[in-house]
Amino acid sequence: MRIPTATFAALLLAACAPDYNWREIRPADDGFSVMLPGKPASMTRSINLEGPQVSMVMHGARVGEASFTVAVATLPDAEPATRARAMAAMRAGMLRNIAGTEREALAVQVPVVDASGKQVGSEPAVRVEAEGVAQGRPVRLSAGFTARGARAWQWVLLAPEVDREQARTFLESFRLVATQP
Repeated sequence: MRIPTATFAALLLAACAPDYNWREIRPADDGFSVMLPGKPASMTRSINLEGPQVSMVMHGARVGEASFTVAVATLPDAEPATRARAMAAMRAGMLRNIAGTEREALAVQVPVVDASGKQVGSEPAVRVEAEGVAQGRPVRLSAGFTARGARAWQWVLLAPEVDREQARTFLESFRLVATQP
């Protein structure tokens, strides 16, 4: 039995295609929800945000060579200047990590939702596209940065090549979750 070349090629590509198993995560006490393409791993570490040493919690999943990560940093206060410095430091840190160059930066709005998922507002954010090098290989970075209250978030896709559909699913799914007063 002969398999037509086009059918064989399609089967081969399907066998090599990364497995995206999208699921929403809403980590307790981290103030966000997002779609990740696999079961997340989490870790906490202390980082320096160009001044204050803060605790950062990271949740992420990998598919093939693509890494999808959301990090939330607890800031020393909720002052607008502190939030702005934290966002700038997070953004600069991500670029430094890949010896990267920003190709695009856009001002966007991130939805703020209540516990049921209903949108109750929005928060300004910055979306960034960059190129750089990680572990000696070229990489692309698609990321978002925002802050609200005494927290700052970054959600980052890092991969040798960014699949636009998967990037959109991840980047546009990020929501801040409003806490009860």
